[in-house]
Amino acid sequence: MTAAARAARRPLFLEVRQEILTVLGDRYRPGDRLPSEPDLATSYGVSRPTIREVLRSLESDGLVRRVHGVGTFVTQIRPVVSSRFDLDLGVTEAVAAANQRLGVQILRVSREAAPSSIAERLALEVGSALLWVERIIRVNDVPGAYAIDAIPADIAGDAEYIGGSVYRFLESTCGLSLVGGVADVTAVTADRHLARLLDVTTGTALLRIDQIERTADDRPVLYSTEHYLPTVLNLSVRRVRHGGRPLD
Repeated sequence: MTAAARAARRPLFLEVRQEILTVLGDRYRPGDRLPSEPDLATSYGVSRPTIREVLRSLESDGLVRRVHGVGTFVTQIRPVVSSRFDLDLGVTEAVAAANQRLGVQILRVSREAAPSSIAERLALEVGSALLWVERIIRVNDVPGAYAIDAIPADIAGDAEYIGGSVYRFLESTCGLSLVGGVADVTAVTADRHLARLLDVTTGTALLRIDQIERTADDRPVLYSTEHYLPTVLNLSVRRVRHGGRPLD
């Protein structure tokens, strides 16, 4: 396809995609089957390749799932949990605040030796002991995030993490006063491992957040890596102009 042909086709693709997104929100629920590709093409007055491209993009976003020989099924209409990224709120706390059903599937809780990448972030010697926690966070029984949390073992002591908010574990069980930290946000796609854990197709768009949590005395006490499924967990940021004036 030439560049000119792609430029002419793209607005049509976007128009049909937006119309289908609107219909998904108005008429369908998760698990419902969409009309066939020929029927959709006829309804929107476009070719089957255009419809196929639209459905492929919706599948990449985790909104539909295509089953060969069966049809296309709605997986999620819109994010069910929205959280402010400028608030230091753990993912389990965000789910609870949204009054949604929270599920925490613990995959692993163990004592591990800190690799160099994490040791540096937590100001530890390489090989220092960590309390290592891996979880799947579910929202209304749907996987919404995969989280890895690393806590210096001397902070955790003999305390055992048994589920729920890791922030609450640090505050209530370990007696810390958390003040927040710096988070790095990147857009990634699901590899086979993440796709299996989050029950999505390989290549699905995810949001990755790497964060260091600190105490009032500026000690790093938690390093976390979280992979969010944007169709389940949505993060927003409140942006404020510096001093209320445009920056040079």
